[in-house]
Amino acid sequence: MSDTRLLQQFARYPEPGKVKTRLQTALTARDACAVHEELLLHTANTLVACGFGPAELWLDRLDEHLTLSAALSLGMSGVYLQQGADLGERMYAALAQGLTRAQAVVLVGSDCPVLSRDYLAAAFKALESTQVVLGPAEDGGFVLIACTSVREGMFDDISWGGAQVLDETQQRLKKANLSHALLDVLYDIDTPADLQRWRNDQGSGVGSDSCVLN
Repeated sequence: MSDTRLLQQFARYPEPGKVKTRLQTALTARDACAVHEELLLHTANTLVACGFGPAELWLDRLDEHLTLSAALSLGMSGVYLQQGADLGERMYAALAQGLTRAQAVVLVGSDCPVLSRDYLAAAFKALESTQVVLGPAEDGGFVLIACTSVREGMFDDISWGGAQVLDETQQRLKKANLSHALLDVLYDIDTPADLQRWRNDQGSGVGSDSCVLN
């Protein structure tokens, strides 16, 4: 394996009306898409700047876009197409492919701007003693999954987008005989209130450098 560590970022292709739809109760489709693009680049910059290994951008659609070009200019190593019928299949495919090229893979979404270098470091550190690491989200999902091993079935029959995603994922990991650990809980950006919270944090300089394992 040429790389010990690999980072992967999942995102939807930036298209007004197709991304950040829950923000459209307060924003236009175009403005909501602009937030999506801002978050995508913010996350890409975090992954590249951490210096832990190559960082890849995985999209649900491949097409030219200025934001994707900007992500590559930040130092992302490449843009890849997600493969699979649902989020679980797409994550499994990306992680499995990543593990053919690296010993440890960290996959994150593009909705958690408080993701920090310390949080990513904690994920890689935890992988020294467990096979899978999850970064829980306040809404019941997760903002990060890291692994040194994957097995078929680890994402089967999960209610993606629901409040039980984290719990259901932990159940599937146990069934697949994969050991796992949890990081601290972070918040992601889904609603106008989430966005305002992040803007407030930006103004006050609040970060998310705490990453004590549970």
